[in-house]
Amino acid sequence: MDVVVRHGSRADAEALLPVFLAAPEERAELVRVLARHGDAALAGRLLAECVDAGRLRPGVPAEVLSALGILELENAEELLWTHAAKPDDHDIGLHAALGLLHLPCTGVREEIARALEKHEGQAFFPEFLPALATKTQDPSWLHRLVAWGEQGASTDCNGGLVLGIAMHGQVADTEFRRLLWNPRWEAEGGGTGTDFWAYAGCRVLGLDLAQLHAEVRQATEPADARHRLAVFHGLAKRWAERRWPALSAASEPRESHREMLALLFGWSTPHRDDSLTGWAADLLGHDDPLLAKLYALEAELDLRMHHELESEEPASRPDGRW
Repeated sequence: MDVVVRHGSRADAEALLPVFLAAPEERAELVRVLARHGDAALAGRLLAECVDAGRLRPGVPAEVLSALGILELENAEELLWTHAAKPDDHDIGLHAALGLLHLPCTGVREEIARALEKHEGQAFFPEFLPALATKTQDPSWLHRLVAWGEQGASTDCNGGLVLGIAMHGQVADTEFRRLLWNPRWEAEGGGTGTDFWAYAGCRVLGLDLAQLHAEVRQATEPADARHRLAVFHGLAKRWAERRWPALSAASEPRESHREMLALLFGWSTPHRDDSLTGWAADLLGHDDPLLAKLYALEAELDLRMHHELESEEPASRPDGRW
């Protein structure tokens, strides 16, 4: 599915729509293709087949909600807000909010603002409600989301805050990079999903991997270095995987796997290992568990680089000619 999402076309979406509708509960992964390569007509069919009385039909995966928004089906706005405001579960809230991020939200703007104000400062709340803060058209929400994450929100529930800050665009660049390296945010959190939304935020803001790498290496104390490396390791793994975050605002990574490998693990001189792993080993010690993760990332990038190079080579014809 990752390959089809990245390289597919409308024909793939049209071919896979009936396959999905035949058994939607078992085929949620197909929705990514429908969302990436579908059109308004396909979105209308999804709405007709998957929604009944203003709610998703039983067995229909939550991903359909984000697809309706990504395909810019504006008459789904009220449906998506109903699911985002009072989600039945985490996935419903997530995908309803992702869908709304792609729509004007003119009709529900005031309701979004009231819901945000109701939950502001709480430890637990519908996690992806704060991602919609820009839909209120109130610029004060940027700093209010930052304060919410640093003073009130549980780190089990801050993925939407991270994404909501990034959705403010370039004015949020400094605050976003600061939260990445602030242990309070736990941007390395794989169990909570914050690591993925930190990556998605980087893609929305178009951050440069080399810039983030340089900021990691500004650390001089082991505790700070260990935290920054943990965050950066998670980001770099996502960079390598290149999984689509279901956000039209998220740019594709500019760096090839070959460039990533050279940036992170290349030596500037054959006489001393000053790569990311060499720097980390000098500062943290060769037995630090993070070193094993970095070596695994290096091996993964090396493998992906070779696949990347192979895909660039022209195929040989059966008669031996190119």
